[in-house]
Amino acid sequence: MRVSIRHRQADGLLPNKKLHYVDCTVLFSEEEKAIIEERGLGRHYIVTDSEVPPPSGSQRTLSTLLKALAPLVLLGGCVAGLGMTLGGNGHGGDFVSGTSLFAALAMFLAGIALKRHVRVAEQPQQTITLARLLTNPSFSAYALDNARAKVLDEELRTTLGRLKDGLLVNRDIKEAETFEL
Repeated sequence: MRVSIRHRQADGLLPNKKLHYVDCTVLFSEEEKAIIEERGLGRHYIVTDSEVPPPSGSQRTLSTLLKALAPLVLLGGCVAGLGMTLGGNGHGGDFVSGTSLFAALAMFLAGIALKRHVRVAEQPQQTITLARLLTNPSFSAYALDNARAKVLDEELRTTLGRLKDGLLVNRDIKEAETFEL
């Protein structure tokens, strides 16, 4: 097993907010891949910190507001467009109605996407199966700061060491033995 661990720092939404990540790549040898396949170990997993920072309270509120206000934007745009059409400005009414339709749809879909992001970001840990590592050997974990990134690095080294030992133990089936008590 070959493991590469890299620490990285990224800028947040604001320049003074720094995000810290630990990126890990696990490459199994051919023997280890064969053990995983032969013994059916693909569902075994490791657990590490979440891959995204925890959500802010405003993200949850914003997702609800976007989904709640989208129908009002659509209704307001349709009423304004109908009023403009009845007032003699048909093209302007069509434009306002069409724009409000797309704006409302964009708001609603953005609300759904943000809600999904919040749900993923609320998970304190991520579970990574061996089957996933075979097909996609890289993963990232978010760390609150550089000190947590260093602790997370040590935790990953320990966890992956135990994983390697477990694979080696699974290599051979114990022979039948007879004994007396």
